[in-house]
Amino acid sequence: MPSIRAFIAIELPREIRAGLEQVTGRLRQAAADVRWVKTADIHLTLKFLGDVAEDRLPELIVCIEGCLHGIPPVPIEVRGLGAFPDDRNPRIIWIAAADKSGMLAGLQGAIEDGLARIGFAREHRPFSPHLTLGRLKSPRGGDAVRRGLAELKNSDCGSYTADSVCLFKSDLRRTGPVYTILQPFSLHTHN
Repeated sequence: MPSIRAFIAIELPREIRAGLEQVTGRLRQAAADVRWVKTADIHLTLKFLGDVAEDRLPELIVCIEGCLHGIPPVPIEVRGLGAFPDDRNPRIIWIAAADKSGMLAGLQGAIEDGLARIGFAREHRPFSPHLTLGRLKSPRGGDAVRRGLAELKNSDCGSYTADSVCLFKSDLRRTGPVYTILQPFSLHTHN
């Protein structure tokens, strides 16, 4: 049975992407050995599913719709630069997707719980909402990256209200991944 590589994520509005472009533009000046994520490809991942058999897609879509029932749009603030595993040893450069209301964590938890009921493994790490900006390929330029992270730590790319979640397909190519929306889902309170 053919399968697709899939994940569930929130798309970003144009204004947020413009802010991310400014931040990554400044970080690129470090000339480090970093593979930068194309701004158009940055999204807020809620759940990585991995390879999913195509015949499971209808069941998956129904499950996600059920998980999102009654969940209203979520306010998200995109600010605060950091790195995994930490700023002293950066391997992945990210900016936080903060939600003071706790609604984002609730949304992600509802998806995690619903998908576990139909056999998708739970994520073992706690949910840490972030947008990946780049991945260091080697230590070259690491000091410059660390300085850039320190200087831009409080970067603020704005805030918005996410009113939809999407099921994406990811095709891995030599030129980088290509993301296609398979199914968008609206967030709104149902009466």
